[in-house]
Amino acid sequence: MEPVYSVHASEAEYRNSCDIVLRRAEREILLFDRDLSKLRLDETERLELLANFLAGDGRRSLRMVLHDPDPLRQRAPRLLQLLGRHSHLCEIRQTPDNLTHLADAQILADGIHGVRRLQYDQPRSTLILDDPAAIGPWVQRFEDLWAQSHPCLSVNTTGL
Repeated sequence: MEPVYSVHASEAEYRNSCDIVLRRAEREILLFDRDLSKLRLDETERLELLANFLAGDGRRSLRMVLHDPDPLRQRAPRLLQLLGRHSHLCEIRQTPDNLTHLADAQILADGIHGVRRLQYDQPRSTLILDDPAAIGPWVQRFEDLWAQSHPCLSVNTTGL
């Protein structure tokens, strides 16, 4: 497919771009965010997209790196339930204190699709589809953050 690039300037466009990436994910979703509050993963439409992704074959994975997992713990019960049902496919880590100044957010799928928000407090975002060369550096950045972060939530069927 021909790569697609677009820039968006509103919260609604950002979430719509994230939905597009979640819909296209087939084997791996990588998510880096401050606390998931702007993404609203606990809303019905995004929960359904994640549920559909996680319900696929057992080789899929969802990895999240968060600065602050407390909003997930405290205000996203339906998302926690979903992650608990698929705990064998999900892992959540928290950045160390020395990385909490990082102000961007990103969702990546399969190393070829992604949405990146350069400044968490600003709605401007970039959507890239079907371009592994453009997404590759974002994936590498995620992997670097993953390696420096520590497990913070254990989502399983027996609780947190």
